[in-house]
Amino acid sequence: MRIVGGWVCGAAIAALLAAVAAPAGAETLRVGKVVAQNFGFVPLNVGVAEGFFKSRGLDIDEFDFGGGAKQQQALVAGSIDIAIGGGTDLAFIVKGSPSLGVVAITSSASFMGYIVGQDSPIKTIDDLKGRKVGVTTAGSLTRWLVDQLNAAKGWGADGATPVPIGGELATELAALKTHAVDAFVDSPAIGYSLETQQAGRLLFTCSDYIHDLQVFIVFAATPLVEKNPDAVKRFVAGWLESVNFMRSHKDETVEIARKITGFSKPVEEREYDLLMPRFAADGKFDQKALAATARSFVDLKVLDQIPDLTKLYTERFLP
Repeated sequence: MRIVGGWVCGAAIAALLAAVAAPAGAETLRVGKVVAQNFGFVPLNVGVAEGFFKSRGLDIDEFDFGGGAKQQQALVAGSIDIAIGGGTDLAFIVKGSPSLGVVAITSSASFMGYIVGQDSPIKTIDDLKGRKVGVTTAGSLTRWLVDQLNAAKGWGADGATPVPIGGELATELAALKTHAVDAFVDSPAIGYSLETQQAGRLLFTCSDYIHDLQVFIVFAATPLVEKNPDAVKRFVAGWLESVNFMRSHKDETVEIARKITGFSKPVEEREYDLLMPRFAADGKFDQKALAATARSFVDLKVLDQIPDLTKLYTERFLP
């Protein structure tokens, strides 16, 4: 009886402690990624797996979109609360998207690269002149990256031609195999993975010709910012804790990332080594990178002129 009674008492104490530790009335935030596989968005999954959002009273309901256009539609429809996407999506705010940039993910273009088939005759950056390059959508970050390649090389109208093919890997690979495109722009790990399958390879990363760019940003929907700013602040804190955890926990991060990307351990380890040092640990926006991003709005003909960027993002939710 003492043993049973002690067990019951211990279980009761454990239950009480769990109840105290657990956040009461956890809120659900609907969080959308512009694409699923990019390593720049993995802090969301690390935060869920390691309980960094849960400890702040947040449950995460994740949605993955096949490009910026679909994600913007979800924001306008009020279907998501947080959007994780490209820096060029700041332009949509000027055009009426109900959102605000709240965390800078990275200002390094190393998170994006050019991928070609294994037997492709394209061997160097100069070989892309006159070639068709797959991008997600018109007006997207990937489209602008191709435009900037043409500008950096001085190719003009004879340069690489961007072809919208969406952001799904299966679609990208199909376009490559059918020669609808000669290359496509996506995360470096896809190139690493195709290399192990002898089906493709990473040609180079975009940091080879772009040095300052607000590549990825976390956006909060305007209704959430206005009605529940505390939830935004807690999400931002969970995100930054995830990034800092990832820096010192390679093995755990690689395993979590693999569940999202489906890449092998060697591939994910290569991507980790390339990209982890380039995350913004404090979430602050880089002014030079923002200026470059702002120029993209005009280059893509999304806007007629560079807007007042201070109205498109805020750092008030950062620690």
